Amino acid sequence: SVRIQRGKMLSLKRDKKDDESAGSNPFQRLDKTAVLQDARTFNETPIHPRRCIQILTKILYMIGQGEAIGTTEATEAFFAMTKLFQSKDIMLRRMVYLTIKEMSSLADDVIIVTSSLTKDMTGKEDLYRASAIRALCTITDSSMLQSLERYFKQAIVDKDSSVASAALTSALVRDGSVIVDLCVVSQYGVYCLVYVSI
Repeated sequence: SVRIQRGKMLSLKRDKKDDESAGSNPFQRLDKTAVLQDARTFNETPIHPRRCIQILTKILYMIGQGEAIGTTEATEAFFAMTKLFQSKDIMLRRMVYLTIKEMSSLADDVIIVTSSLTKDMTGKEDLYRASAIRALCTITDSSMLQSLERYFKQAIVDKDSSVASAALTSALVRDGSVIVDLCVVSQYGVYCLVYVSI
């Protein structure tokens, strides 16, 4: 009986190794066209957070793997994604912020989400605010900075440390230049973020 149990254990170990060596990456064979067509799901009402999170994860995976996504395709997916701001699901919203950051260099007219991000940045939901700041800094350019300056000043002195940290560390480095130009005096000290061209 001990031999039979040992034989079963060896068999189980071999099966486990076979599974590991076979590779269990669920995104290994993603079809770019199918994933981008799935992004149309973002327009459905009601929004299905789990399904949308899966699609956003696939898009982020493709971008991370260096998959070439055309400007038109990226812009269409990006605009569809903007509908997801209607959802109150925290995980979905965080995935939206991540995807905005990654797609900002691929899609056209990404500034369309500025008002949604500004609303989240200044809103009462602390779970959204820091991520919204980071995403907003990714899409902001120097021409928009003047209109957003007061929001960043408020964020730097925010009582929530994650919000203040996000505002300070998001001194927007884009195209080799730091584009944030703020100086705020608060009870914690003086914080200055200056325009530097590198």
